[in-house]
Amino acid sequence: MPAAKTMVRAMRLTALLSLALGACTTFPALDGTISDAARQAPYPDLTAVPLAPAATGAEEDVLSGRIAALEARAARIRQIDIGALQ
Repeated sequence: MPAAKTMVRAMRLTALLSLALGACTTFPALDGTISDAARQAPYPDLTAVPLAPAATGAEEDVLSGRIAALEARAARIRQIDIGALQ
């Protein structure tokens, strides 16, 4: 258990350090970087994202097999006594 606590503390320290270092960053000036032509340009037209094609019968069979295998694996994992592993 002490190793897990040490690891959690190290992860927290890493997260805080990365936030602190990110706060020290200087950001580039953005004023004047957009031309007048770009400011006057109209917004682009939005288009719908095409839908994915429907699955065929063979693909559904493959996916059903994978689902069954994953559910069986999950059932086996649920039966493991985690307390016995520690």
